Amino acid sequence: MMKFRTLFTQTNVNPIVGLLMLAAVFTWARPAAAFCPLPPGVTAPDDPSVTAQQVEDGSATVKEFALAVRERSREYAQGAATTEQGVYIGCIIRVDDGIWRSGSTYIVSLTLDGRVYIHAKNMALSGRLLNPIIYGSILSALGVPLTDLTNLASPDPAVSAQAFGSVLATLSQEPDGAFDATGPIPGLSPGIPGAAGHAAVYISPNLGGPVMLLVGFDLNESHVVERRDRLRRTRRHRRRRGGPGEFEGLCHASGGAFT
Repeated sequence: MMKFRTLFTQTNVNPIVGLLMLAAVFTWARPAAAFCPLPPGVTAPDDPSVTAQQVEDGSATVKEFALAVRERSREYAQGAATTEQGVYIGCIIRVDDGIWRSGSTYIVSLTLDGRVYIHAKNMALSGRLLNPIIYGSILSALGVPLTDLTNLASPDPAVSAQAFGSVLATLSQEPDGAFDATGPIPGLSPGIPGAAGHAAVYISPNLGGPVMLLVGFDLNESHVVERRDRLRRTRRHRRRRGGPGEFEGLCHASGGAFT
């Protein structure tokens, strides 16, 4: 638990770890071969049982695709990831009208601190933090109790630390669930257009903790926190608690949103 928490409270994630995350989260799509040549020595994993194209044509659901992606991701994460694999997979997941991306159906991976890590449609959004309302909705859909969301915002370090441990314990069970932040929350949010989809979690051996996969969520600029707002939130939280982590700052906001 400490390994995972320490990793994502750093300002920058090690580039090699980033490539390993790419290899751990996604697998191969044969139609992309012409655009993304398979490097020598890299073995292409099996296709998922459900594709993004099937979701788009209505023959499969977003949940089925999310669970198929998680299954392949879990299998692939057990192997030894290489830089070549990471680069190749980072390429093929972005090819449109393929197995992993078709229309508005594609995969986003989310780190524990609520950060967009991989965005198959728009990599420019990678590294941005989700709106805390959306992040709280995702955590709630994954089975995180409202009390834990609330306690993440506690000014008492012991209470928030206990809530953090409880969140990790919940996510470590690899849950999945549909989230929806499009509806209004009185006094807090009028509803966020497009902020809905299906989330699924799996444990990454490379990171020693949970990774969240989001599917069916056409995530765009309106769904992430403005950089200046993020900086103010983090600084305010540091002054309040003396903590260095952006995870705690974001959880404070998302937890507060559900109190």
